[in-house]
Amino acid sequence: MFELMNKQKIRADDYIIGFLIVTYIVFAVFFKLEWVMSIIIYPFVSLFFFGVIKIQKSVRKRRYRRGSSINKFLLGVLSILFSISFLVFIIIQPNIKAQNIINLIAYPLVVVGIAGIIKGIHISIYSLKQRVINIIVGGITILLSLFALFTPIFTQNNLFLIQIIFLSIVLVLSIISRAALYLSEFGLSLIQIRNFKLFFYIISSYLVSVDKEGNIILDKIR
Repeated sequence: MFELMNKQKIRADDYIIGFLIVTYIVFAVFFKLEWVMSIIIYPFVSLFFFGVIKIQKSVRKRRYRRGSSINKFLLGVLSILFSISFLVFIIIQPNIKAQNIINLIAYPLVVVGIAGIIKGIHISIYSLKQRVINIIVGGITILLSLFALFTPIFTQNNLFLIQIIFLSIVLVLSIISRAALYLSEFGLSLIQIRNFKLFFYIISSYLVSVDKEGNIILDKIR
C-alpha cells in the first residue's frame, strides 16, 4: 500500500514551518499594527472555517445521529456568526485603514506562495507538470502579495479594490494549482470536478493511500 506521507513531504513541511516563523517575525517588525491585529483576526478567521466544517459535517446524517447533527449545525452557525461579528467590529474601528486589511490578507498569501514553491521543488512524487505550475503560481503569488504589502512605497493612490481583486485571483489560482498537485500523486485530474472533493480530504484529518489494485483508501486519523 502506497502511503501519503513520506520523508520528502515531512522535510518540505519543516521548511515551510521555518519560513513561516521567519516571515512572521519580519511581518511583526515592518507591520506592527497588523501583527497585533493578526493575533486576534487570524484565530477568528479559523473559527469561521471551523463553523463551516461543522455545518458540512452536520448535514451528513448517515454518519451522525440526528441529535448530534443538530448540535454540530448549531455550533457551526454560532461559530460563523460570532467570528463574522467580531471581525466586522475590529475592521470598522476608526484607526483601521484599508491598507491594514490588505496587509492582513497579503501576508498569509506570501506563505502560501512559499509553500507552493517548496512543494514543487522538493516533493518528486507529484507530476513534473504540476510541480512546475505550482512553482510558477507560487512565485506570482509572492510577487503580487509583496507588492500589495508595500503598495504605499510605490504609490499614494488608493488601490484597495484592485488589490482585493488581484489577491483573490492569486488565492483561487493557488488553491486550484495545489489541488491539482496533490491529486497528481494518485493519477487524478481536476478536469473531473468530483476529484476536487478528494483534495479537501487530503488537507483534512484523513490519511489517503492507494492499495495494490489502485483504489483510493480514506482513513480517519484519530
